[in-house]
Amino acid sequence: MIFFSSPTVNKNIRFIFSNIIWICIACYFTYHIFTGARGALSWALLSHDVIELENNLKSLKEENAFLENKIRLLRNNSLDLDLLEEEAQSILGLAKENEIIVLLPRE
Repeated sequence: MIFFSSPTVNKNIRFIFSNIIWICIACYFTYHIFTGARGALSWALLSHDVIELENNLKSLKEENAFLENKIRLLRNNSLDLDLLEEEAQSILGLAKENEIIVLLPRE
């Protein structure tokens, strides 16, 4: 068995091990920069989710505006008789004698 007792050999071994440790630390942080919970891949997935949720919010706002307008038309002070008749026909299934009703499925 060979023992290294020379000061230069000890410095070289210490230098090599310290460089290996620094390389391992750098690899660890580089790995987590890309794949960690707050890394680049997670950021890309969250950005995609944000865009999808913003589109969902936009469609819900449009639907909400449509329903608010429909509610506004059914209030007493601005009652739209055509809309009221249409709602009564769809909910109660009533019709006038000379009308033909065609029921379509709601989306």
